[in-house]
Amino acid sequence: MSTPTAPASGIPADQRFQTLFEQAPFSAQLLSVDGRTLRVNRAWQDLWGAHDGDPLLEFVLSGYDMLADPQLEAKGVTPYLRRAFAGEAVRIPAIRYDPAELGKPGLARWVQATARPIKAEDGRVAEVLLIHEDVTERLQAERELRESEAQFRTIADAMPQMVWSTLPDGYTDYFNEQTYEFTGLPAGSIDGERWADILHPDDREEAWRKWRHSLETGAPYEVEYRLRHRSGEYRWVLGRALAVRDGQGAVIRWMGTCTDIHEQKRARDELLASNRRKDDFLAMLAHELRNPLAPISTAAHLLKAASSDPAKVQRSADIIERQVRHMTELVDDLLDVSRVTRGLVELDRQPVEMKTVLAHAIEQVRPLVEARGHELTTRMPAGDVHVLGDRPRLVQVVSNLLNNAAKYTPPNGALSVAMAVGEDVEIRVADNGMGIEPDLLPHVFDLFTQGARTPDRAQGGLGLGLALVKSLVELHGGRVVAESAGSGQGAAFTVTLPLLKKGDLQAQAATPAIPLPRATHQLRILVVDDNQDAADTLGLLLETLGHEVHVAHDSARALEAAEASRFDAFVLDIGLPGMDGFTLARELRASVSGAAATFIALTGYGGVDDRHRGQEAGFDHYLVKPAEAAELAALLRR
Repeated sequence: MSTPTAPASGIPADQRFQTLFEQAPFSAQLLSVDGRTLRVNRAWQDLWGAHDGDPLLEFVLSGYDMLADPQLEAKGVTPYLRRAFAGEAVRIPAIRYDPAELGKPGLARWVQATARPIKAEDGRVAEVLLIHEDVTERLQAERELRESEAQFRTIADAMPQMVWSTLPDGYTDYFNEQTYEFTGLPAGSIDGERWADILHPDDREEAWRKWRHSLETGAPYEVEYRLRHRSGEYRWVLGRALAVRDGQGAVIRWMGTCTDIHEQKRARDELLASNRRKDDFLAMLAHELRNPLAPISTAAHLLKAASSDPAKVQRSADIIERQVRHMTELVDDLLDVSRVTRGLVELDRQPVEMKTVLAHAIEQVRPLVEARGHELTTRMPAGDVHVLGDRPRLVQVVSNLLNNAAKYTPPNGALSVAMAVGEDVEIRVADNGMGIEPDLLPHVFDLFTQGARTPDRAQGGLGLGLALVKSLVELHGGRVVAESAGSGQGAAFTVTLPLLKKGDLQAQAATPAIPLPRATHQLRILVVDDNQDAADTLGLLLETLGHEVHVAHDSARALEAAEASRFDAFVLDIGLPGMDGFTLARELRASVSGAAATFIALTGYGGVDDRHRGQEAGFDHYLVKPAEAAELAALLRR
């Protein structure tokens, strides 16, 4: 029989195996086919803290049968070992080992193992090599990472913004719940590049361009774009992202948010548009005011140069008069729209027959209609139609609409005025003229808004008419709407006013005049109103009723009068220059003259908040102009 020869290196094979086994950097345990431990290496001893003389080492190496260990059976290890002894290489999942179970001190460890069969030449399993790996730190790190991610998701889901994250290459792998709430899409449906599907098509190129720049440079990402909302509407959002870097500065992740800024952006855009309209209006106003100055200046020079020529003097005077009248109309328009839009206009409400209103409005505009060669048609219902309103102001509403129709319709156009009666009264003014652009249509009633004007500015005016129309109609409890199919398609304006029905009309007509009760005893009354006519006429009325009246037109004079004399009652306007009526009432109430006096507000401010402020200021009564004289007289009689 031949004996085994040593390899060329001179080291026997079993010695080489023993050296490799002992010096291996991993924990190794060699098992016999019947499950006993034959040997363990130094790394195994270090893993388990068992060295020469340790009872555990002696226990493991002295007939310990792993297959019969009830603890390993309970942990589910034995089935894996049996597969290894049957010839299969198996990986045993991480299992928690507690040194206390082996009667040893120390912390519990998590160990993952691989069992590999060592086979003889005939294919039979001779031994099994069990390699252990301590994965305690790795599992602990994974658990902490999971807890951190869970905490992050909780925080992210609680945020009002959409939160997202991507891998270093930009692949999106996380969205919070708010994202899916906003989009209405199923969770996970927009991962990766599918995110682009909900971007507005017009915004994708810019968003991707900036995103690619951030990915290439690591620079912060910020862009405004529109995302498809669950309602189907595209809403503006602000997208931001920052790079998360490791200790060496390399990008390991991107964290981003999307904030819904739709309302803020719309308000900002509207404010910018409003400012542009205001600037355009001011430029147009300057142009309109300068235009008359040129002929006025020329006419003035002509008067100087040709003062002895009666014809030229007369012609120059006519020019000046005509241009001054035009400038006066412009200023009047400005003042009128200012008063109306600020609620400073008082309506004289009476039953008004609307056919007469339309007839007067047409009469005012007819010279312009005829000058431009327009055809004007009317359509009226049978019988009288009444509303409760201010007749001159209603004429102003219709004439403004007709004037616009005539100006913005090319010569020889068609205009129409129609009135219909149902639950309300509808007056419709239409034309086949220039029309209104779709983007301008929602703003035609706003101040400082005007459509395109021809270079020769043939239309003239300041474009305030529609703002005035809207305010006056709303003061009458009505509404006005504009319609147009677009440029060159004409326009129509429909005014709707509450109908004064026959029963209400009869009641209005039959209401007897309320007698003015004369004073039972004379009061000393201070009337304060910056409108001199209003103050003086009210003073005369109260004197006629038997009172002694003092009139002041501002707060300073009212305070001086109160210091000089005692009054039984104060009738105060609220909209006073400088110190308003609320403040004046407090000052007077605190004075000796006003401590026991009666305070009556007589003002154009009639809102709920105004009345509440009146009570806080110390007014005993709050009357809204035009107040019934009998009501005021009755209050003073008390």
